[in-house]
Amino acid sequence: MGRSNKPKPKAPRPPANANISIVLVEPQSSGNVGSTARVMKNTGFSDLVLINPCDYKNNESYSMACKADAVLASARVFPDLASYLNEPAIIVGATRRIGRQRFPVLSLDEAVPAILRLAHKSRVGILFGREDRGLLNEEIPVCDMLVEIPTSDEYPSINLSHAVMIICYHLFSAQMPKKPTIKAAPKEEVEKMYAHLEEMLKGLGYGDKGGEYLLEAIMRSFRRLFGRTGLMMKEVNMLRGIFAQTQARTVKERR
Repeated sequence: MGRSNKPKPKAPRPPANANISIVLVEPQSSGNVGSTARVMKNTGFSDLVLINPCDYKNNESYSMACKADAVLASARVFPDLASYLNEPAIIVGATRRIGRQRFPVLSLDEAVPAILRLAHKSRVGILFGREDRGLLNEEIPVCDMLVEIPTSDEYPSINLSHAVMIICYHLFSAQMPKKPTIKAAPKEEVEKMYAHLEEMLKGLGYGDKGGEYLLEAIMRSFRRLFGRTGLMMKEVNMLRGIFAQTQARTVKERR
């Protein structure tokens, strides 16, 4: 049977997302504004806030937004940061730089659960600074929480829309239902598979004429190989089907 062409049911929007605003403070590139809209659409966010932005209503911005043009078109614009601050109950600042005025700074693992917990009941604005300077020192005090996006010391600068993607993705994935882990096949079924494998190898001539050591070495290697993977029952059945086909063809060729 081929794959079904039926569209997959849409996953529900993460509950905390409706209370989280992505805030770009004085973005300088219309392409970054459009890319941010696309990132938000990818991760289930819709409220884009722009503080004193560049001219972003152009072809570059909408081209980068791709199918997230609705997020871009509905962006809310404020002339300065002060005029926005009365809206959210909690302000989170994303920063790369750390220092005496930027302490304490939480890691993503620390910040994400806190942001989601607060966003279930309160409005949260996540601030991202300018492409060239980030958030200014005088803007840091308005933040209730600072979160650091770690990068390589060799090249620490990160693109604005990429920074938004990192934080939005972590918030998005933390709210997704956890898929069931792979269930390994029962030990007794795996042992039957190994016995079947050895039987097939013997049928192919392995172990003949004093080659018992080679057969033992091969079986030991297969046990280590399959042991590392944690075979599922369907994989055990698939392998045993291959062994059975090999045995059948071997017997047929010998006739």
